[in-house]
Amino acid sequence: MLNFDLKRGEQFVFPLHHHPELAQLLLISEGSGTFLIDGTTYKVGPRTMLVYDTGVWHEELADASQPFKAISISFAAFQLADLPPGTFMKAGISPVIELGDRYDEIASLSRMILQSAEDPYVPGELSTRYYLAILLIELAKIVYTGFAKETSTSSDRTVTAIKQYIHNHYMDAITLEQLSKASFLSPGYTCRVFSQSEGISPIQYLVGYRMEVAKHYLRTEKEPVYRIAELVGYQSETHFKNVFKKTIGLPPHKYRKMHRIEG
Repeated sequence: MLNFDLKRGEQFVFPLHHHPELAQLLLISEGSGTFLIDGTTYKVGPRTMLVYDTGVWHEELADASQPFKAISISFAAFQLADLPPGTFMKAGISPVIELGDRYDEIASLSRMILQSAEDPYVPGELSTRYYLAILLIELAKIVYTGFAKETSTSSDRTVTAIKQYIHNHYMDAITLEQLSKASFLSPGYTCRVFSQSEGISPIQYLVGYRMEVAKHYLRTEKEPVYRIAELVGYQSETHFKNVFKKTIGLPPHKYRKMHRIEG
């Protein structure tokens, strides 16, 4: 994953090359350029996704007279239905995808892949594979109407995305609005889908997950309770203690005394 944020006059130039074992997506958010892909030259502008299938020769030259912003995602070992391994674009289909009103959604997914890969506290491979799979499915829907045969429902994916976001950001001041952005749905619909699937609201799940992390800290670490409260997203030690006791049935110090793992 690479993030390009170039000012006017800075160069984005890659001479003719290919990646024998990798495919690549290039999301252009701002700027334009000339791109040679598999022998054909394309004039490309912003809000566009370029697809370089595995082994495809390509050359890239952005217009240096304007800022250029893009995200590059390279990956291997994938296969879409009815296509050879490492291939996304059918013969005769342009590798330049004009995203139109789907741009914000595709850009958000691309940024999530980038962020999960850079986050040292997240199992990056699992997160990036998950978000990449969703990204490829959504791109396939744009390119091939009815192409993607889904193995899970949209509500399943929504719940999984919300849980993944909570697991990655539980230490932050998460709101329902933030969770809705992670699932690409409205706050009300996000809450309804999650509650119907899990029997609790997304915020209740967040509190439960924070308490699971806190229990782990209390069992394995010597950090004071106020510090553990901060680590799991609470600025008030008193509030944390009240939530912990209500959720777990014991105050934090008693839980630690009963479950402490010395090591």
